[in-house]
Amino acid sequence: MALGAFLAYENTLPTTVATNVTNGEKDVPTDSRILLTFSRPVAIAAVEQAFSISPATVGKIEAISGQTQYAWAPSKPLDELTKYTVDMKPIYDVGHHRVNAAHWTFTTIIVPRVASITTSDGTVLKDGVEADLGTSIKLTFNDTMVPSTINVLIGTQPAVLKWADDDRSATLSLAGLPSGPLTIHMPAGGRDQTGHLVPAGFSLLTGVYWHDHQHTIALKYPALIQIPNDEGAWDQVGLQAAGMVFEYLAEGGITRLTGVFQDAPNTIGPMRSSRYISLKLGRHYKGLLFQSGESQATRQAAAQDPTPQFFDTIGYQYRSNSRIAPDNLMINGDRVQAAENLFPGIPAYTLPKARPGLSGGSPATSIKVDEHYSVYTYDPATGTYSKKELGHAYRDAGLNQPLRIEMLVVLHTRESLGVPDGHGSFVHDFDLDTNGHIDVYYKGQAYAGNWASTDGHGPLTFTLSNGQPITLPPGLVWIDVTA
Repeated sequence: MALGAFLAYENTLPTTVATNVTNGEKDVPTDSRILLTFSRPVAIAAVEQAFSISPATVGKIEAISGQTQYAWAPSKPLDELTKYTVDMKPIYDVGHHRVNAAHWTFTTIIVPRVASITTSDGTVLKDGVEADLGTSIKLTFNDTMVPSTINVLIGTQPAVLKWADDDRSATLSLAGLPSGPLTIHMPAGGRDQTGHLVPAGFSLLTGVYWHDHQHTIALKYPALIQIPNDEGAWDQVGLQAAGMVFEYLAEGGITRLTGVFQDAPNTIGPMRSSRYISLKLGRHYKGLLFQSGESQATRQAAAQDPTPQFFDTIGYQYRSNSRIAPDNLMINGDRVQAAENLFPGIPAYTLPKARPGLSGGSPATSIKVDEHYSVYTYDPATGTYSKKELGHAYRDAGLNQPLRIEMLVVLHTRESLGVPDGHGSFVHDFDLDTNGHIDVYYKGQAYAGNWASTDGHGPLTFTLSNGQPITLPPGLVWIDVTA
């Protein structure tokens, strides 16, 4: 009788619900599930109808054990350091017992960390993204920090941090650092103002380099533009935006340039005619060759192994009144892009560029290339090379700034004289389809190596003498093709 009475009494009691989160609990992980355990079976539809969480968060309820235990899981991590309220409205279980309303609150934990790293111009830094020389870097945290506990290293040296008034961000300067790769590291051990520890530090693999920030138009494939290099053509416009510039002897001992542009600046020029080597470069770098015209001999060579070419065309190139003919044929960046649109059959192609990691070099801050009457001088402040030819210091006339060269390559190959050009000279030709020796200059260091053409319609490959591949860095790479 007593047992029956007890069971009858128990059957009159409401069904209870409990959770795995204590009311008022703090430092709850943001990926936590809310477990709901009922003393009697409850239908999942009733649980879904009764459950709510605030701030509103998208999630899903699933059965864990029959109809007595369910779990609500958020579709993405909960917000950090946020107070959440879980409510269960009154419902009935499957046996029609009442389940009273329930209410819990909890606060999520925060894991203090660096939320973003930006430069002074707003560029977001992440591994592999470069910073400008002399810029400042801002570290933004996800919480209010205790500044005295935060240590940041630039390379191996402690950085001086300037904290914002709210202690949520700090800036550090990269002024005075040499051009090159750089690691910024924050060891573990810092803490926020609520006592939470930074569980692990961070390391950012970046680099500080001089960058050309002029406006350019991205091209589907390279534009190879023939540019004269006689005194009447100085100073040329647009060279700084070129990915590569090849310099080589033409007739009369005067050099000519082929600029290889993956991105076209506002103006490029002046433009002149092509040469045998121009056709080879067009094949190797899979682009469109822009020029004013070509000799009969060059035209015959082009017919043997066609290279897509674009000649002086009304509506595209134009003659500048500020220059003296014939060195006054110019083209604007949008016209370069428009000309490429006339050749939809040329596949997309991007110049292979990546920061090299060279080793085993020797110091070299002044380089002479006698065949081109040139002297290159390394500037450690910018990590680039300047160029003088016949004593003339090269500038980009469009920027009115000295020309800055990221890497210099002196490419040694076989030179030959072809047919007469009709003006008393012979057409120069250079072998770019076999292999040879190179001298490479990068960041004030000299390296010996080799070049090779493994594919007549693919880029030249460069290696150090020990076989290490040489990649061409972002920015202007100047290649002197010499005998």
